[in-house]
Parts: sequence; C-alpha cells; structure tokens
Amino acid sequence: MRISDREIRAHNGRVGQLCVRIGRQLGMTAAEQRVLARSGLLHDIGKLGIPGSILHKHDPLDDSEWKLMKTHPEVGLKILQWAGNVERALLAVLYHHERMDGTGYPHGLVGDAIPIEARVVAVADMYDVLTSDRPYRRARNEREARRVLEDAAGPHLDPVVVSALLRSLDEEASRPAPVLQ
Repeated sequence: MRISDREIRAHNGRVGQLCVRIGRQLGMTAAEQRVLARSGLLHDIGKLGIPGSILHKHDPLDDSEWKLMKTHPEVGLKILQWAGNVERALLAVLYHHERMDGTGYPHGLVGDAIPIEARVVAVADMYDVLTSDRPYRRARNEREARRVLEDAAGPHLDPVVVSALLRSLDEEASRPAPVLQ
C-alpha cells in the first residue's frame, strides 16, 4: 500500500478537525481553536522536504533515513516563516514531535515547555495515524488506538490533552445517528 498525496491531505484535514475538537474540550476560545485548526493542517508541511522514497517506504527507516525524517519540523518552520499571522501554528509545526518526558525532537522540550498547540497536534496526529492505514501497517480500531493513547499519556503525550480527545470521542459515540428521510 502506498500513501498518496490525497491521503496526506486527508490526514492533515482530520488532524485539524481533531485539534478543534480537543480545543473545545479544553475550553479554548474560537480564536484559539482556529489556531489549532491551522496547526493541524500545517503540522507536516515540512515533509515536502523529505524524499518520497522515505515517506512511502514500507520497511522500517534506517538510521540515516530516520535522521532525515526527523528534520521535517524544522523544514516546516523554514517553509512557513514567511507567512503572516501563523506564529502560534509555527510552534505546533516545530514542536509536535516533542514528548512530555523530553525524549522528543527537535529540541527535547519537557512538559509545559512544549507549547499547547504542539501538545494538541501531537495527540490528534497520533490518534489519526493509529486509526488510518499506513504504508507499513493496517489501521487499528478505536479501542486499540485509545489504549495506545492512554499508555502514552504522561511520558509522551500531555494527559490532559489525551483526556480531552477521549471525551470528545465518547461524546461523538453517544450521539444518535442522523435519521435519513
């Protein structure tokens, strides 16, 4: 299975939507939710600078490929720096692979030093990656994805943000299906 440009755009759109849902659960303002939407849409723009042979690879990345892949947040920052009115979204682009325990990249930020936009994008991105087919594996079901997120809450992901996403998913699941006439 090969990931296409259409699938990449769809992933970014879903991440943007999940970010807004998380923002609502966190009580963020409409303006803050717009920043989250933009952050989700743009979070992987730096992958434009990564060769397709790496992005579409079915096998695990080797050390040199992984090193190049880990540059996509900084490449994204360079791509977007010229754009106006995206300062907060730039933080998500640059820091969405940071981890709460400091083991992330590109700067090894810890806890609240990671901007909230990046923490929200990290959770939304992980959930969408888990629940979508990838070149290297099939999608997981929602129950499995939730378990992975819960396990990552604390060491890697902000537990408050994970909880917000899970509440949003629960609310969506409890809504009655629309009646078609």
